[in-house]
Amino acid sequence: MMNRIARMALCIVFIVIANICVAQPGKGEMRLPSIEERIKMVNEKICQPIKLNNTETVKVLGAFKDFFDEMDKIAKPPVRPEKSKVDALAKIRDDKVQRVIPVALFPKYLELEMTLRPKEPKDGKP
Repeated sequence: MMNRIARMALCIVFIVIANICVAQPGKGEMRLPSIEERIKMVNEKICQPIKLNNTETVKVLGAFKDFFDEMDKIAKPPVRPEKSKVDALAKIRDDKVQRVIPVALFPKYLELEMTLRPKEPKDGKP
């Protein structure tokens, strides 16, 4: 009886460990945050720190949503999109933002926007 309980407990431990291992993403896999998650991050890291009013915030978040929508169309992991395409989309987004926020805040916006960019992998692989 005790031996059967011990075997059952051991099986449960193995099942739990196997599930934990399977649930972890692989080394090369990257889960991209949803557009909603990225918009929330823009609000927290850009709109709130530079204290945009509600109208400015809505327009800036709209510019980023358009940017993220277009990025999702051209970026198909694991292949990175062409830098020229990303730069063109970023310029369109930044032009929209520049028309909305006060001129004095635009340099701070650019500084904060850099913190949102994905970090380059240390080994140079995507």
